[in-house]
Amino acid sequence: MRSALLALPAAALLGCATQVVPNPADPAALAAATPQTLRARCIEGDGPSCTELGIRVERGMPSGRETAASFYEKGCDYGDANGCNDLGWLLHNGKGVPVDLARAGQVYARGCDLGSARACTNLGNLYEDGLGVPMDVFQARELYRKACKLGFGIGCRNEGLLLENGNGGLTPTSPESARVAYDRGCSLGDAGACVNLGNLVREGRGGPVDFTRAHALFTQACGGGDLLGCNNLGFLYDKGLGVAPDMCKAVAEYKHACAGGEPLGCTNLGNAYTEGSCLPKDVRRGLALHTSACDQKEPLGCNNLAVFLERGEEVRRDLSRALGLYHSACDQKEPLACHNLARLYERGELLPRDLDLAASHYRIACERAHGKSCAALARMHHESLGRLAPDPEEERRLRARACQQGFVEACERPGTTPP
Repeated sequence: MRSALLALPAAALLGCATQVVPNPADPAALAAATPQTLRARCIEGDGPSCTELGIRVERGMPSGRETAASFYEKGCDYGDANGCNDLGWLLHNGKGVPVDLARAGQVYARGCDLGSARACTNLGNLYEDGLGVPMDVFQARELYRKACKLGFGIGCRNEGLLLENGNGGLTPTSPESARVAYDRGCSLGDAGACVNLGNLVREGRGGPVDFTRAHALFTQACGGGDLLGCNNLGFLYDKGLGVAPDMCKAVAEYKHACAGGEPLGCTNLGNAYTEGSCLPKDVRRGLALHTSACDQKEPLGCNNLAVFLERGEEVRRDLSRALGLYHSACDQKEPLACHNLARLYERGELLPRDLDLAASHYRIACERAHGKSCAALARMHHESLGRLAPDPEEERRLRARACQQGFVEACERPGTTPP
């Protein structure tokens, strides 16, 4: 399963960080004030009143020649952190003003210094991607950490993503530290942080496997509106991980996710149609769902489409395209795609036989909790395939992991690997 960032309703994603839509938490009295009262207070130098006027103008309140940006700028000049963040967001996205990333960074920085966790997070976005400021993932992490300490869950999640993924190799990966950041974000109510933490504990990265906790985290995330959490909850029911296997419950969660626009839910629903699991068997409908998911750049959907292309099932056989999709999906750490490439390298059918590459791809998939790949890697050790030597202890470890992740064949004789 993948870890993922979900965009907030009106925010564009920049890089791999979540940008925050300005939504200041105004006191009730400020929200209830009349425009005339707010204007009078703004003229007197009350920053929050100016910012509130900007919010209302952005929502459609007539204001003559004055704009939301002009009110936010006044609010920021009068020391309101939310006004700085909101002005930065307009400049960042070109909402009613020309895009000016350098100036956006400056006003975000001021808002962050004044205590706006949202401004810290948005400034972190700029540093992470080098937009309007020098690229500096270490500075981005510090800004996300500050936002997290200020009680903003998305800041925690973004810090966790840098720790988990190493930002493309620019920083060391630390799934252990990522767990801590996600846990904090989840406790602050960020559903995306709950999903990412659930993925780590399900896969056993950065700590022990804990399906019971993964189930609780995905349930919390799904209840909080995160469709990826609903999909992942369905996956647990699908594979019987930490819960009794129940394809009908899995299908219900996949349908929920797919109906909401989550492509991973759609491709998993496609599998259910293809297999006739708690649904009438409909291979063509399954293929259509996989194709749609792949069109939306979902790596599992592309893997599933590649399987159809490799077999020539319900579609013209196209081995070149199938291999391209497998490689692309595996590069995105989709374990099934890595497993399929390993299978092809080991057999030497569609690709030149290369046992070292087969072992490498099985290992990637195993690290992403694909039980069948762990068992295959154990078999390669046992049979001294490629550069792998027999290693009974490693074989037992791999088979135990394969069993734990739902590959039941590995559970039958966990201490040995039959030749």
